[in-house]
Amino acid sequence: MRPYPLPAGVKGKAFIIESRFAPFPDSLRNAQPRVYNGQTYSAAEHYSDSSVLVFIPDYFDAQKSYRFVCWFHGWNNNIDSSLKTFQLLEQFYAARRNAIFIFPEGPKNAPDSYGGKLESPEGYLKLWSDIVNKLFLMKIVHKNGYHPINASHVFSGHSGAYKMIAKSIEFEPILYQNSTVLLFDGLYGEVNTYLQYVEHYNLYFLHLYTDDGGTKDNSLQFMKTLADKGIRFLHKEEEEVREEDLRNNRIIFLHSKKGHNEVITHHNNFERFLRAFEQY
Repeated sequence: MRPYPLPAGVKGKAFIIESRFAPFPDSLRNAQPRVYNGQTYSAAEHYSDSSVLVFIPDYFDAQKSYRFVCWFHGWNNNIDSSLKTFQLLEQFYAARRNAIFIFPEGPKNAPDSYGGKLESPEGYLKLWSDIVNKLFLMKIVHKNGYHPINASHVFSGHSGAYKMIAKSIEFEPILYQNSTVLLFDGLYGEVNTYLQYVEHYNLYFLHLYTDDGGTKDNSLQFMKTLADKGIRFLHKEEEEVREEDLRNNRIIFLHSKKGHNEVITHHNNFERFLRAFEQY
């Protein structure tokens, strides 16, 4: 474990832990390096980091009900670059949720949505359990009674993170009952997977899409499918959505006129979505 520096105004404990259940290293990328646009992304440079950032805000109270907010980064990013570019710790802290922030390293600085070990049965649960055990040994949480069915998870991410999020919950029906997905311009695939979750399980789902990010068509088709099935959802412009809209709807699509990399920090969307979805 090593301390992680916090941005100005953010208080609490942040540190990097190594977990053998982190997405990488992974046997597939070790055997078959990622090749994209003629460039090879080696396992040693891009798929060997087993780091997981953990942040516990200074107002966290383990004696009360709390949740886990997991963030996954998109293409050509890493933990450090994502935190800085999207002000994730600042927004998480400002939301004032009694929660623990978890951020596993994905394909590091690579154009890849592959989820590594998270694309296997119980992949996320193994990682989450390892983190909880470590936090228990550090006397940050009380492990007793914290079976996944009692935990509330928020799966959040940007762009290419869509696959890691989908695969994290695909094999874990136990997670659907108390979970939320916050997806920022990332519905490039796994549409049927997400549709199954929102249709058959009590999963709360929000997707914010843009005109030029490449997710608009999938978002419109998703909404058409929901409408054809008679499943209620909210579709609004990002600028028009109110907190009560976010609180009172389980399936939400927001259209943004901003750019693909602006939708997380615009209006501090990550912060306001976390705050609105606290009831879940």
